[in-house]
Amino acid sequence: MNFDHLKHSKTTKGRKFHTELYSKEEVMALVDGCNNGATGLRNKVLIIVLYRCGLRISEALGIRSSDYNPNEGTIRVIGKGNKMRVVGLDTQTKLNLDLWVSKRKELGINGAGNPPIFCGISKMNFGKPIQLVYVRNLLTRLAQKAGIEKRMSPHQFRHSFAHDLLNEGIGLQHIQISLGHSNIATTSKYLQRFNPRETILKIQQREW
Repeated sequence: MNFDHLKHSKTTKGRKFHTELYSKEEVMALVDGCNNGATGLRNKVLIIVLYRCGLRISEALGIRSSDYNPNEGTIRVIGKGNKMRVVGLDTQTKLNLDLWVSKRKELGINGAGNPPIFCGISKMNFGKPIQLVYVRNLLTRLAQKAGIEKRMSPHQFRHSFAHDLLNEGIGLQHIQISLGHSNIATTSKYLQRFNPRETILKIQQREW
């Protein structure tokens, strides 16, 4: 059943939550929970792009056919303040995105009219943008299916991306550029929220 047309959901506007970080295993569990049809492939690739590129959900859903450069392995993204940046794709992410782009063409959605990369494929919204509420509901369903009890939010993939880069030794400036932050102070503040839990773990792991 396709839920692209859903328009209503409980809102969390105004509420503040602590930052959740998703492990690679948890993200893969979400991906594995997607069905084997075209809709499932699209959803799977959307989750992978959110996790591996650190995009805001509005940025991911706003990617158009012309924004993807398969030859260079890059995506052009329009972020806050209408600022454009280009993000790179790792090999596996590009492979998955290429699979979805190929499936889109099979379904009859090509570059004509420059539709969104992650578009609807049902009769009701064929080639049209996906609603944010659909993504939120999707992640909640997949998390329940996988037995993941963490709060699910598209933005937490962005936090997880930044956290992974930090752990991999990627410099702050590269993280700033990847996230599309205007200044490095914002990135530094963005990453500081991860420190308390990790500091506690580091202290607990000390040996006499």
